[in-house]
Order: sequence, then C-alpha cells, then structure tokens
Amino acid sequence: MIAYLFPMLFLFIVSREKVQGHPKNLAWSGGPLHVECEHGVDLWNNGGKHIKENVVAIKAILFKNEIYVMTPRFKHGVLVTLWLITHGRQGVELEAVPSVTSHALGDCEALQNAVDCYLDHLGNLWVLDSGIIETMESPRCTCPPKVVVINLALRKLMKRIKLTAIVEVTSQLQNIVVEYEIGGKIFVYISDASRGAIIVYDVFSEDGWSVTVCASAFGIQLALVKKGPLHGTSLLLSRMNHRGLLELDTTSLKRKKMHSSLTVLGENVRPMFLLGFDAHHLYLRHAECADVLSWDTRKSYNSSNLVNIHSAGPHMTPTSVSCDPLKYVLLVLDSNYAETVRGKNATYHKLTFIGQI
Repeated sequence: MIAYLFPMLFLFIVSREKVQGHPKNLAWSGGPLHVECEHGVDLWNNGGKHIKENVVAIKAILFKNEIYVMTPRFKHGVLVTLWLITHGRQGVELEAVPSVTSHALGDCEALQNAVDCYLDHLGNLWVLDSGIIETMESPRCTCPPKVVVINLALRKLMKRIKLTAIVEVTSQLQNIVVEYEIGGKIFVYISDASRGAIIVYDVFSEDGWSVTVCASAFGIQLALVKKGPLHGTSLLLSRMNHRGLLELDTTSLKRKKMHSSLTVLGENVRPMFLLGFDAHHLYLRHAECADVLSWDTRKSYNSSNLVNIHSAGPHMTPTSVSCDPLKYVLLVLDSNYAETVRGKNATYHKLTFIGQI
C-alpha cells in the first residue's frame, strides 16, 4: 500500500487548558530517540537495535503534564515499547521509560512487548506484556507473559505479575483494565481472545483464574465503566467483526467458579473498536469509520446516544483516547499506521486535545 506524505506537524488543539511543556506544534514521525549522551543515538541506530521507521505508537497516555506513548514490537528494531515524549535537541524525541535496560530482549524481568496498558488514579501504569515480539514479521516468544506496574511519578518499576499459571500456549492477550474496590482490593482483568475468556487476578491474594465469557474471537477489547450511582462496575467487551457490546458485572468475575451472565448491547449497531473510557464514558469508532464517538454509559446504548467528538482526517485512524479528569481534556492519538506497518516509511502520528465530555 502506498504511504501518503504528510507535513510533519504534531498538532495540539486544547479547548480548555494547555499541557505545560509542550508547544502547539511538534514534529513526530517514527521514533526519534532522546538520550543524555550526545552519541547515544548513533550507537543504537548503527547497531540496528533502533529503527525509527518500525516504531509505531498505538496508545497515548496523559499523566500530569507529561505524555507517554506505547509502541509494541510489531517489527524488529523497536528498542523500547514505552516512551515519554520530550522536547529535545531536534524537536520531539522519545525517552525510554523507565530506562532502556528495562526493555532488554530476552531478559524476562524486563518488558518484552507492551501490547496494552492502564493508568490508575495513583499514577501507576499497569502494562500488559505478551512476551511475543515481532508479531508482524516473524513472531517469537522471548519470555512468558506478565503484567508490569510502573509508577510514573517515580519513574520506577514497582511490581511484576507472572501470568504463566493462568494462560495457555495459544492465548492471545490483548487488553488490560484494573479495578480498585472501596475496601482497597485490586483486581486486574485481561482479555484472552483465543479462549473468549477474561483472566482475573486478585493482587492482594496473588491468585488468578480465567472466566469464559464468549466464543473465541480475532480480538477482544475491554472497558471498565460505571453506569450510574445505583450500579456496580461494568466490564464492557467488544469483539472484532461482531456487532454490539457485551456487558457483565465485575462482581461475577471475582467468583472463580461462577458462570457470568452477559447482557448484549446494541445488537444492530455496527462492529466497533474501543479506544478508551473514563468513569461513565466509552470512546469508540465504528470499524469502517475514523470518527471518534462518545457514549454516556448512563444512557441506553443506541446510535442516537453516540456523539461524534473527533474526526481523524484523510488516511488517518484513531487508535486511543485517554482522559485526565483533573485537566478536563481528552487526548486522542491518530496515525496512518495501517499504511506504514507493512511498508518501510515511518508512521506519521498526530495528537489532539479536546474538551472532556
């Protein structure tokens, strides 16, 4: 597929408040490195460990005044899978988080391939590491899957959760969300598309199990929302190439041997991709469209309650929406990754700030 050329502008549109430290326009294509040593970039580039054309961001996270991006190891030459956007000597640069060594291939204490992440209210980033790298070239497993918890304020790796005992060889781990109960217990939910299952991990008891919720699918995405003051927390599931959403109360997931009852929402609504969520909003796009839609989960799920909040533009696709409740803004990541992951051109990324719904 022919890659289209774009002016390399990193556009910020802030409706209520600017994120400090980032000018309105920044250039960002591929993965420009930020290192303290003046010759460090040449060292990584010449060694073939960092090929910026192979670095594709699929998720952006806003934390305080900082922006982090996740870049899975789709191809070889992706030095790091989690970065901080900085303003370096030559404009926008990507700085490894927490460090380059924390992403060393073959080191099972390090991150191998970050495929999804969840930022909690304490500034902890829960990173799902599939352990399978170069998924679009020659997939291979370098380490067992795990969850790594990184405190962004401290820039420190706080915890590792091994998933070996609760996954299968064929498991396709894709999404992660984390629920904090009022009593302080923490539950991690991970989608396993190959089994149509949700992996549940009780952080306090260090115990995990899986709950089958649907038939296997090519992809399963998750969102965690509140549907109102009288409702508990709901886990929403979107299955690739399937219409509508599946909903289940997380209470049932916490009971190992209890079968979960599912509610189907929007059976006649087109297939969709989930992009993000906050307390009672779900952000999504329809499979054949690049417009970002918002659904207030306190209302019924139908086309009349889907509000268009962002249009990606020609040849661009939105891949994530994150929110910062203290800044009243949403951060949308668009890119032309679909045109570049199969080619040799660096991906063009665009971040847009819009007013929170």
